[in-house]
Amino acid sequence: MFNKNNVKLLQEELKKKNLKAYLIFTSDAHDNEYVGKKYLLERLFFSPFSGSAGQVLITQNDTFLFTDGRYWLQAEKELKGSGIKLIKDGDKDVPSLKDFIKENNLFPLGINLKNITESKYEAFLKSGVQIVDTSFKYLIDEKLNEEVHKVFKLNDDLVSLNYKEKISIILKEAAKSGADANLVSTLDDIAFILNLRGGDIPRNPVFYSYLYLSKIAGNHLFIDKNKIDFELDDITIHSYEDIFGFLSRHKDIKTLVDPNRINAKAFKLLNQPIKGRNPSYLMKAIKGEKEILNTKKIQALDGLALLKFQKYLEENIDKNLSEYDYSSKLEEFRKECPLCFDLSFDTIAAVGKNAAMMHYEPTKSNHSIVSKDDIELLVDSGGQYYGGTTDTTRTFLIGKPTKEFIHDYTLTLKALIAVSSTIFLEGSSGQTIDIKAREFFWKEGMDYKCGTGHGVGYILNVHEGPNGFRYKKVPERDDQDPLKEGMITTIEPGVYKQDKYGIRIENNLLCKKAFENDQGRFFKFETITYVPIETKCLDLNMMSDEEIDWLNDYHKMVYDALSNLTKDEELLKFLRTKTKAINKK
Repeated sequence: MFNKNNVKLLQEELKKKNLKAYLIFTSDAHDNEYVGKKYLLERLFFSPFSGSAGQVLITQNDTFLFTDGRYWLQAEKELKGSGIKLIKDGDKDVPSLKDFIKENNLFPLGINLKNITESKYEAFLKSGVQIVDTSFKYLIDEKLNEEVHKVFKLNDDLVSLNYKEKISIILKEAAKSGADANLVSTLDDIAFILNLRGGDIPRNPVFYSYLYLSKIAGNHLFIDKNKIDFELDDITIHSYEDIFGFLSRHKDIKTLVDPNRINAKAFKLLNQPIKGRNPSYLMKAIKGEKEILNTKKIQALDGLALLKFQKYLEENIDKNLSEYDYSSKLEEFRKECPLCFDLSFDTIAAVGKNAAMMHYEPTKSNHSIVSKDDIELLVDSGGQYYGGTTDTTRTFLIGKPTKEFIHDYTLTLKALIAVSSTIFLEGSSGQTIDIKAREFFWKEGMDYKCGTGHGVGYILNVHEGPNGFRYKKVPERDDQDPLKEGMITTIEPGVYKQDKYGIRIENNLLCKKAFENDQGRFFKFETITYVPIETKCLDLNMMSDEEIDWLNDYHKMVYDALSNLTKDEELLKFLRTKTKAINKK
């Protein structure tokens, strides 16, 4: 894949085309956070960085990688010797990608317009950057024979509404904005609307497609026809590549389209675009009754897998197994459940300084040995089930903790409890609530360079908007909406100290009604993750009685949920130990 000569070849092409720079997004034509293998080839050909988020900017003389705080340590390690300069996006006094390009006069700028959203494209233009629709994929000699993943239907017992009911609601909402059609290009929205799932993106059960809905022109799905072997009533199925020709023929229909999601190439084919959010975006985030019941069921099954894993970890810590060995074992425990068909993301299993890299993932060839010389094993993992999607983090104690570690672990748990216990007024967003987690760290001059939580999909992407916990607006995250009943959001504060350790504790929270009075409607969270939280590295003197009561109540709930799922006496005994009530002496 990457070597320095690849960059040199591209730089020569830039000079021939009179372009100052070429910008490679970690993206595809559908603005996915995670993308299919073929869409990563270009970035990996010109950069050794393997993280899931980052932009590569290649000028005639230099190369830069822009990535956020989750990946700074990883990027520093992977870019050594590459000649590529790391730009810490979001760090103090660091210009944004757009400002960097403008300040350094790096235009005309080449961008493949299929891989940039219309809103990002317009933002570049408004800043004075001249853009040329360009692709240098012809330089890449890598061949990739991708497997054809069949699309499958969700059973009726997994969904509250069928796809015809969803389409009817969407078209009524689109009509309110004056639109006669709705063009949907985000893959998780399409999967949600049609109650279909696929396998085109690892760990994300979606399929590459476009969906065009209209009472005037009819409903149309654009997809590789090899992936679908059934018909859908009231929907015409076309080849994936036909979308641009179709839009050209229907360009004069007033079409609701989200400029933050649609690629610039498709948007520019519409003569009467009506800019707005796709109705499916919010619909997808608010889970129905069946979705909530199924999610709680699989959260308990997932908790059982993690309980087995913790027992296995403690019993095998002297065997000098690797992070990769443990991540593989956890996958085995999950797959024991017939409802689990995949992971929801590649498992993060990290010890010591590896755990300080938020998104470190062990591989068969790149991992560390786990032993009692390490304090902790941080495991962030999840599963895709016929019934929901999970995302859980636990920091397991495997060695002797330092006073510093105990202090930081306790802070992390206090932050989790604070948000989990919050009562909030209708209209509050995650930005309103985020301070309840972060204030414990800010008071000590500490911070974690990521959001405090994100929305979770239903048998879909593990990261989902428009809900989340974040203290400031980050436009590309789009997680600032008011929290609504039925939304599921993670809470995952943490401490990451370079070359020392990483700590994170993560649960999933379901938004529910609390009460209503003359002051308004109030909401609360129900914790729906059922996994014991380590108590041996807590400083109980730092915790209030209310916080200890919360933890004891949580562990009682975990015991009730998991004890009904196992007949193994040894595992049940282990569960009792891990959920035993604690108190100040």
